[in-house]
Amino acid sequence: MPYIELNVNKTVEKELKETIKSTLGKLIEKLPGKSENWLMVNINDNSSLYFKGSIEGAIMIKVLVYGSEYSSTILNNFTNEITNYLSKELNITPQRIYVSYFFTNNWGFNGSNF
Repeated sequence: MPYIELNVNKTVEKELKETIKSTLGKLIEKLPGKSENWLMVNINDNSSLYFKGSIEGAIMIKVLVYGSEYSSTILNNFTNEITNYLSKELNITPQRIYVSYFFTNNWGFNGSNF
């Protein structure tokens, strides 16, 4: 039950959103036990996202995961892959991309909790 939210301060065309969504579906498999089958993606473009006082291209990525935290090695590898991919796809330098992770054992779906 992962959820990935991208806040981007530039326009992302519909076709590119589809491409990003599909690629994130493949990348999520880098987290053990996770797959696109349960992945929800939210791409918020044109966000009023300022970084270091500038509106220059930036991305805030939130990754929410049901279950226990992963090792720092797994998370570091995932951060590297998602940062490199989105940097190239959206033409935003990696130095202007944040990734944050949130883990929970309380996740509701279909009217009840897991």
